[in-house]
Amino acid sequence: MIFLYHLLSIFLAVLLVPLFSLTALFSKYKWRGLAHHFGWVPAKTRPSEKTLWLHALSMGEVVAATPALKQLRQQIPDLYIALSVTTDSGYATAIKLEFVDSVFFHPLDCLPFTQLALNRIDPDLYVVTDTGFWPGLIDLLDKKKISALLLNGRISERSTRRYLRFGFLFKETFQKFNRLCMQNSNGEKAALALGVQQDQIEVMGDPKYDALQPLNNEEKEQLRQSFKLKLETPVWIAGSTHAGEEEIILNAHRQLTTKQPGLVLILAPRRMERVEEVATLLKRKNFSFTRRSSLEHVESASIILLDTMGELARVYSLGQISFVGKSLIPPGGGHSLIEPLSYGLPVLHGPYVENIGHVSEIASKQGLVFQVANAEELEQQAQTFLGNTSLRFDIAEKAKTFIAQQQGTSKKMAQVISQYLDIPEQN
Repeated sequence: MIFLYHLLSIFLAVLLVPLFSLTALFSKYKWRGLAHHFGWVPAKTRPSEKTLWLHALSMGEVVAATPALKQLRQQIPDLYIALSVTTDSGYATAIKLEFVDSVFFHPLDCLPFTQLALNRIDPDLYVVTDTGFWPGLIDLLDKKKISALLLNGRISERSTRRYLRFGFLFKETFQKFNRLCMQNSNGEKAALALGVQQDQIEVMGDPKYDALQPLNNEEKEQLRQSFKLKLETPVWIAGSTHAGEEEIILNAHRQLTTKQPGLVLILAPRRMERVEEVATLLKRKNFSFTRRSSLEHVESASIILLDTMGELARVYSLGQISFVGKSLIPPGGGHSLIEPLSYGLPVLHGPYVENIGHVSEIASKQGLVFQVANAEELEQQAQTFLGNTSLRFDIAEKAKTFIAQQQGTSKKMAQVISQYLDIPEQN
């Protein structure tokens, strides 16, 4: 099966070069790093005893991996760290990390591209975080006797079914990993279903809790002023929304403003390319709104459309309650609940949260997150929290404890990487 995959990838490589080059024209960073996708990744810029290649799909994965990478840099100063990404947001985040030696886009999984990339990086260890499993590359690593690890692994039930439909291809891929460190027991079950041996799997937790950097009071005040919000203004935040969800949120907001006349909604679409689409929806529904990038030109607005990249995690500090998207419309999956919880906000989400079920289930039992199915339920739950300060305070205190209990995964990740690099731990 893998032989046919490699053979097909050689033929596809010829087509992918012109086709992918065309699509990269519309990307901020992919055109600049176009050669990376075809294997011309940065070669090592300095000699080192050991080289780590870590792949983090997008911005969230880069942020989650940062604490472990920092620990590794402190523990092993000579370690060469090559960090690959897939998305523009991931690249923009990764290039800010001063302790990383090289940042590049992950090569497309075609034999000529992956072989060239491996020759240029010459890693001692390959680590993929979260998701993003490339059968061709994993097979090459296996043939070259280069260890491959999955850290912060996440395999949904839907993905498992899809992988199983491909027969032995993905089964073989997962079995070639030396170790799979999963976020939760659901990921462990998925790995077992794909034929991975139990002794290769470990449930380790989620490093996103370690990556949190909550704003202090002074920073919160500065951010509040930049959003032109008064201290007493009630604010709710709808973050990482997807198509179809904004209309539900706006219907709820219209009802909420009849009971909370000064209420402000900060609306944050997941993808920046959807900002114009959401702006058109706001105009069609006759809502008064302003874009985050235009706030300096207005005095106030009932709705602020967040059109800046990488700011949502900080923006949660401005709210009294939050809603997290990709959860109201099937198939959904859900986005991270951790950031709003870190500021002690009650968190609302829809019923389709397979990707974040491990967080939602625990946090729900502790009375921190709440499921809603439609605009009416969203409005009712939001009103409950907006009108009850003592309830919000109680949730904020419980959220602090919850976050503290979940931390520590990054240290475990760094220890596992050190182990496979055959570098003794330092106290």
